[in-house]
Amino acid sequence: MKAEKVSLCIGFVVIILLAFVIIWKADIIGVAESRLVEDARESQAIENDWKVEQAVNEEMCAMLFYDEETRDCTYSIYLSREEELSSGYFFSQGGRDGYMAESVKAMIVEDRGVAVMSMNVDGVSEIVTEDGTIQVDPAKPFVVLLPIDCGEIKIYDAKKELVTLYDTYTG
Repeated sequence: MKAEKVSLCIGFVVIILLAFVIIWKADIIGVAESRLVEDARESQAIENDWKVEQAVNEEMCAMLFYDEETRDCTYSIYLSREEELSSGYFFSQGGRDGYMAESVKAMIVEDRGVAVMSMNVDGVSEIVTEDGTIQVDPAKPFVVLLPIDCGEIKIYDAKKELVTLYDTYTG
């Protein structure tokens, strides 16, 4: 009788472990919002002393990591999944991008939204869309998430001069 209970308990534990492995391998469980920065640092080998600017909404998270001394930078974009069984955010893309380092880059990400990122060398102070104006600190790097239907995006520096915006579509 005792051997049956032990066998039953071991079988139950094995089934639970198998279910967990299947769920994990099916890529259903993503990264929790509270762990996004840590996950990006680990998966992209980003130095712990680099600063980060980030923006998160229900659709995605965009992060710009940078070294204040060298002005070197790298970005990470994570997306949420639309499936009901899925939770968290999943890595979509990342890496170095010269446009973010030298100017302003807008990325349309899978028709989910627009990630606007920059080391802010141009001293951008506001981002203007059909939905309104977003103020940013002209002395700091920034990340802003906009809805996909935000219309034309205009970027201005502190002198109210138009700043060049480089954009890409990532589908």
